[in-house]
Amino acid sequence: MDTTSLLPPVTEALAEFPKAFHDETEYVGSLGVAWAPGRVNLIGEHTDYNGGLVLPLAVDRVSAFAGRTRADQTVRLWSIHFKTYAQFSVEGLPDTFDEQRAELPGWARYILGVAAELARAGITLKGFDAVVSGDVPLGGGMSSSAALEVAAAHAYALFSNHAFTIGEENATLSPILVAGLCQHAEQIASGVMCGILDQAASCLGQPRKAVLLNCRSLEYRYLPFADPTISIVVVDTGVRRELADSAYNERRQQCEEATKLIRESILQAEPANELAHDIKELCDITPEQFARYKQQLPELLQRRAGYVIAENERVLQVVKLLEAGNIEEAGKILWLGHAGLQNDYEVSCTELDALVDIACNVPGVLGARMMGGGFGGCTINLVRHEAVEALQQAIELQYPERTGRRASIDICRAAAGPGCTFVA
Repeated sequence: MDTTSLLPPVTEALAEFPKAFHDETEYVGSLGVAWAPGRVNLIGEHTDYNGGLVLPLAVDRVSAFAGRTRADQTVRLWSIHFKTYAQFSVEGLPDTFDEQRAELPGWARYILGVAAELARAGITLKGFDAVVSGDVPLGGGMSSSAALEVAAAHAYALFSNHAFTIGEENATLSPILVAGLCQHAEQIASGVMCGILDQAASCLGQPRKAVLLNCRSLEYRYLPFADPTISIVVVDTGVRRELADSAYNERRQQCEEATKLIRESILQAEPANELAHDIKELCDITPEQFARYKQQLPELLQRRAGYVIAENERVLQVVKLLEAGNIEEAGKILWLGHAGLQNDYEVSCTELDALVDIACNVPGVLGARMMGGGFGGCTINLVRHEAVEALQQAIELQYPERTGRRASIDICRAAAGPGCTFVA
């Protein structure tokens, strides 16, 4: 195979493999690679675990594996970023997950988690040695962990000699099933009760397309996102938060409590309303129902639930605008999304707010908002090509003055999903 067409992290991992693993290990397969992209989310933040709609796209930043199948069931990994080895066994999973997890560095727990979920699904895995690389910013809101998990799933498929396959037709696992498997792997590995947004975006990516995903039904369809005059600019605050140590899980609990209280209020006021029994998550509640019954909630839960229900509607608004080719109006909705995240859902931070405020004052920026779980990470900006340099200059000048930090800027494009192949 001509490896010159491979993404940079893939070629980096390939080059590192003979340096990282040069002992007398017995290999039983060819050299192979697997990769999966990070993502940006245009709109629909914190709606995924509330059964709502999201509108992400995969980007041209990936996590990658390069390695070979072993003759046993041991997995050995070398992380280029962390410059550490990790080792575990796929024998006895998922029962041995907790015991093995405790001995691993944090990054390797996600890879072990994917193996445990595949084993739980009845798939027999083989061991392998691999180098792990990537250029998805870690903790920056572009889903580096999901990219790692989805890449790991494809690595297991490849290095287990296709004991299972991933694809749409006649495959062992569909992409959306892989997304759900990787979502659960992240939950058990990290303790964060994440939704399926990140993993689904990585699994379903297509060039020049965004994905409208219903996180309840898991139905999805693609929307064009290839305006040649618009850039997707991701700006990293440089602030990192461990979501398990933040209020992420607390927000999820608040949403569940708000759902319960509104469902009870509807049933009490409308005992003949059979549909009220079907309210399981916040996004089952219509804006009209919320307006009628929100006073039954404590003020804090009103704001949490109000944000989620309004954000779900914003996704639908952006979809209609993209279908109409009106990306300028779609951009305006991003500003509204950030205001809700900042004031009602309260998952922003000073640095994120500063970046959005700076972007708001640059002509040619159509919209900006914080992206990801919050408390740090990145903003997403829809920017006319001719305004990208002005935005970069404004951030370089104003952001350090306002926060004492420096931000990094990436220009991304909607890219393809994951893959794997043997190269030698």
